[in-house]
Amino acid sequence: MEKICVGTKIRLIKDLDGKNPIGSTATVVYIDEFGQIFADWAEGGQVRITKEQLEKNFEIAA
Repeated sequence: MEKICVGTKIRLIKDLDGKNPIGSTATVVYIDEFGQIFADWAEGGQVRITKEQLEKNFEIAA
């Protein structure tokens, strides 16, 4: 996966928590010093994920 930075749009490709359907998109808004990634869903709400969860469950949206 390409390097992720603030502003990157990501798309859910595998179920993460059952709250958002596959194909949902989010924008990375913050990455903390521990590698936790915070993103805002396009449909509303926020998700906090690890780099491992990102690589397993998301792809970079075009």
